[in-house]
Amino acid sequence: MAKEIQQMVIGISREGDIIVKSARGRIYTVKKAAGLEFSCEDLFKDVERDLYATIDTEAETWECIAIE
Repeated sequence: MAKEIQQMVIGISREGDIIVKSARGRIYTVKKAAGLEFSCEDLFKDVERDLYATIDTEAETWECIAIE
């Protein structure tokens, strides 16, 4: 399995988790890494551009380590 995967960001949960959509269409939440700053406003800065979350799959609970 890959150490990191990228999934499309589609939102932020009430708890502050990143909501992503996999290539197969599955939607799930991923915890943000401790140093990652990302807010709901960041989703609307450029609505024409898709954002992708880089997810660390080796962590006990998968976590988002970067947003691009």
